[in-house]
Amino acid sequence: MKKQIAIVLISGALACASNPKPTGLPAPSFSQVLSVVQKRIEAQDYRGGDKLLADYAFANKGTDEGREIAFWRALYMVDPNNKNASIAQGIRALDIYLAQDGNLWYRTQAEVLRRTASALEGQRVAVVPRQIVGRDTVFVSREDEINALRDQLAKANAEIERIKKRLANPGR
Repeated sequence: MKKQIAIVLISGALACASNPKPTGLPAPSFSQVLSVVQKRIEAQDYRGGDKLLADYAFANKGTDEGREIAFWRALYMVDPNNKNASIAQGIRALDIYLAQDGNLWYRTQAEVLRRTASALEGQRVAVVPRQIVGRDTVFVSREDEINALRDQLAKANAEIERIKKRLANPGR
């Protein structure tokens, strides 16, 4: 009898442990999640908004809504106010979204956004001159740095030749 009670108790404990208890709250809908995320974004909480979107996408993996979350994540990545992501990351996220098979709800918007972000990224790169940190920590152009390195290389080669001649004729 005790053995049967123990088996029933263990079975009950295992059943409770393997089945998560419902919280009593219904899962948020797609539009509810987007509404909450929009409020987070307005409050400059891009990290929190992205976390909500990622959680929703994970919970709804394989559904149309779960797939469409990728658009919203990419949208907020290209936002210049988002300090947690870059336009380049947003472009990659848009590429991933657009590479999905099937009918995408925001395909046209994503294509326009991708072209716009790419143009913006191209202008940013074109406007900012390529500069590197020189050995003396002064910013110099790439061409100036190359010329300085060539001069140093020529001086080093001349010194090597001088040392070779000196070693070849140690008596002089």
